[in-house]
Amino acid sequence: MKRSLILFHPLSSSHVVKTVCHLIIFVLLAFPAMSLLEAANKIPADQIEFFEKEIRPVLVKRCYACHGPKKQEASLRLDSHAWMMKGSDSGKAVIPGDPLKSRIIQVIQYHDDDSQMPPEGKMPAREIAALTRWVKMGTPWPFSDKDPKAVPANGTYDFATLSKSHWAFRPVRNPELPKVKNQERVSSPVDLFVISRLEEKGLSLSPRLDRRKLIRRASVDLTGLPPTFQEVEAFVNDQSPDAYERLIDRLLASPRYGERWGRHWLDVARYADTKGYVFTSERRYPYSYTYRDYIIRAFNEDLPYDRFIQEQLAADQLDRKGDDRSLAALGFLTVGRRYRGNIHDIIDDRIDLVSRGLLGLTASCARCHDHKFDPVPIKDYYSLYGVFFSSYEPEEKDLPLIGKPKSEKAYKKYQAERAKRQKKLDDFIHEESEKFRAKARLTVADVLQAIVEKEKLSNEKPQYEKETPHRGYVALWQAFLKRKAKSYRAVFAPWMAFVSVKKENYPAGASEVIQKLASQEGETLPEKRFNRLILHALKNNPPQSIYDVCRIYGKVFKEVELEWLKTIDTAKKAKAKLPDKLADKDAEEIRQILYHPESPTAVSDNLVQAGFNRAQRNKVRQFQKNIQTLDVTSPGAPPRAMVVYDKDKPVTSHVHLRGNPGRRGEKTPRQFFRILAGEDRKPFQKGSGRLELSEAIASRDNPLTARVFVNRVWMHHFGQGIVRTPSNFGVRSDPPTHPELLDYLAYRFMEEGWSIKSLHKTIMMSATYQQGSQENRRANLIDADNRLLWKRPPQRLDFEAMRDSLLLVSGQLSEERGGKSYLIDRIPTHPRRTVYSFVDRNNLPNIFRTFDFANVESSTAQRPFTTVPQQALFALNSPLVIEQSSLLVKDLDLEKMTADKGIDAAINTLYQRVLSRKPSSEEIDLGKAFLKHHRDQIKTPARMSGWEKYAQVLCTSNEFMFVD
Repeated sequence: MKRSLILFHPLSSSHVVKTVCHLIIFVLLAFPAMSLLEAANKIPADQIEFFEKEIRPVLVKRCYACHGPKKQEASLRLDSHAWMMKGSDSGKAVIPGDPLKSRIIQVIQYHDDDSQMPPEGKMPAREIAALTRWVKMGTPWPFSDKDPKAVPANGTYDFATLSKSHWAFRPVRNPELPKVKNQERVSSPVDLFVISRLEEKGLSLSPRLDRRKLIRRASVDLTGLPPTFQEVEAFVNDQSPDAYERLIDRLLASPRYGERWGRHWLDVARYADTKGYVFTSERRYPYSYTYRDYIIRAFNEDLPYDRFIQEQLAADQLDRKGDDRSLAALGFLTVGRRYRGNIHDIIDDRIDLVSRGLLGLTASCARCHDHKFDPVPIKDYYSLYGVFFSSYEPEEKDLPLIGKPKSEKAYKKYQAERAKRQKKLDDFIHEESEKFRAKARLTVADVLQAIVEKEKLSNEKPQYEKETPHRGYVALWQAFLKRKAKSYRAVFAPWMAFVSVKKENYPAGASEVIQKLASQEGETLPEKRFNRLILHALKNNPPQSIYDVCRIYGKVFKEVELEWLKTIDTAKKAKAKLPDKLADKDAEEIRQILYHPESPTAVSDNLVQAGFNRAQRNKVRQFQKNIQTLDVTSPGAPPRAMVVYDKDKPVTSHVHLRGNPGRRGEKTPRQFFRILAGEDRKPFQKGSGRLELSEAIASRDNPLTARVFVNRVWMHHFGQGIVRTPSNFGVRSDPPTHPELLDYLAYRFMEEGWSIKSLHKTIMMSATYQQGSQENRRANLIDADNRLLWKRPPQRLDFEAMRDSLLLVSGQLSEERGGKSYLIDRIPTHPRRTVYSFVDRNNLPNIFRTFDFANVESSTAQRPFTTVPQQALFALNSPLVIEQSSLLVKDLDLEKMTADKGIDAAINTLYQRVLSRKPSSEEIDLGKAFLKHHRDQIKTPARMSGWEKYAQVLCTSNEFMFVD
């Protein structure tokens, strides 16, 4: 595939049209499409996961009762793909790829009055959307009778067999190095594994890449930026045997390395700066950037990967040696989507992140049922559920500080403004709580009636003076009466006596109680006396039902409260000393109850807030949002870690039958996956179990962790992993192309202290990595997909590398690192690296979508690779490319250079800056012709100069956009 510089003949009258056409064609031809045969014969792993997680549970829950193996209404059966495609009595049920014409989609949307499924009620919008998306995918259905299954016919997992038979569950071993014939091409042990496979097919590695291309490959791979012309020349002219090794060491030592490889990890961690849809709250995370900065620092400092895992799951429980910056690692768990506050979905997201991101297991498929393929029973899923349910996130104001703001002045201004906004929130809560308490003392009757109704002490219905009391407030009164009835016997003994009367015995039973109480009216002994006000009210108005008793009590309490308020008011008007009690002993006895700190009528602001109505909650959210917005926007807001802590009492979760939290199954202790921990696994004992979980994942005895990470690193160096399903190492994964090589790298990775930089060096020092990308007809016939690694295919720059490279060659790239994110879709362009840009989970900028940015909804194993016209049109019309082309010309001052040194020197300088090489004589001639054609055009704000257009052509050439 020839990828030459794109220049256009100046004599063509339609050069603009040709420019557009050529740009589109070069993109479309440059990126080979996936084999249609491969797509037809294999369901992508992400579609398998989507079916198991989103579709199969819906079919089981909504459809199988009427269209399953036991019953088939209208002859429609939906428990297998073959039966579904057969359809029903009325025709086809599904037309793959076309939801609008698929009958199953029509009926679940309730468009047809005659056929609405399920008949008991319309499905939730989320389920309808999932089924629609599935049909649009082409109805991928991974299960067939020939598929390997983890669950045999008896419905139990054969863990012992799977742990030995499936390659990923077997222990990592140090394989014997194979012998090869072509020893001359061996640069490292890695090559022995690759060359031995090639020699079995009569193939060999491609010739070694020339040094100019090799330094560009290594530089872009490790830093995401091309080398300068001076760096290329120095490397090309350095003939020492260790020149390449020193190049790798220099690149790994660069702070730009962490920015490049940190971004790869952020894909796995589904990093974004927003929470998703969160109603009226601030949708931006104030401190998400601290996790991103932690990741970049961890890669730059070569934090051992096992420690890297432990900090991201349990940094709060590790010895941090006085450095709290590692607390930011817990953003791994907390920067995900918020799912409208649904804790079950949030925990599912975290289980999916940990299992796929760290272990290559699709454990979240076991949320509703035992995993259909992998040895992950539903009980194992809810073991991890218990771990994360036993953890909590503190409020944002309580997040730990992990650094200082850059400006002390800005910090003081932030503190003052935050205190002001916090006071508004606190004042509102206190004022509303005071209103509640004042009202509560006047409406005791209502809450007593609510207690009667809740405890079903009467067949009648209550008659509330105001509205139904909040259930939390009713519970407080129930608990108070249970604890304090004896302490306030004189007041509550009559109440307890009336409550004990059976509802069918009113009013006769109530009359007997009054007589008994009246007989003790003159008593003075504490254990026998009754409150005079309560007793007289009951005698004067004999209750006909328990609700009458409630209203009598409420009336007496209300009268006492009004008398107390009148006494206070009188003292204030007379400017006298405020009284501390009522003169009447019996009235004071009741007042003490109304104002006792433990009384529900004196409940704290926090407890009152828990019972706020919708209008009050919305007001609180607005005040909170104002505070959160300040945290997001203020330059003086100090960095905080988005942590999780263990609850005081860890939770032992129940299985949620069919994923429904309202249907509890058996209890599941917090523990690790059985397939990895073995038969003698022990439940976690330390708090939530996060620390023990991190230790189990980062253990050398775990067969998955090292393999999964090594495969991710290999994938980013070669475009494809040794296992081509990088987040799925389960039974239905793609088997490794070189299993012994995978084990060798994983074993060596752990032996070398889990050093990621050493892993890079092991891979990059190999001849396999340093080989060229030349086509080989014979090799193509034998191994068209390059699974045997007979070449290292050219790769297009991903979006971050493309944008950063543009900024670098234009002279604009900033050295500023860390800190809050910036908006990327603004002109003038922010000069910081793309990794620091703001990632909006709800509304990704179009520029991200155009160039296959990661899906931030969940952990991304590998970015998609698309070729669309928008990419070529971006190169032609993007304000970013046009702006950087103009700045490049300005930075080099090409007009002045042309006048002083000649056009050849100017073209030469531009080539050295953009492509890190000198132009050929033919390229100089093409450049002169191009510039001559545009020389007479007058530059305006709407029109680029000839030099700017020329710079744009170089910056959008294949040579710039691709890496060999």
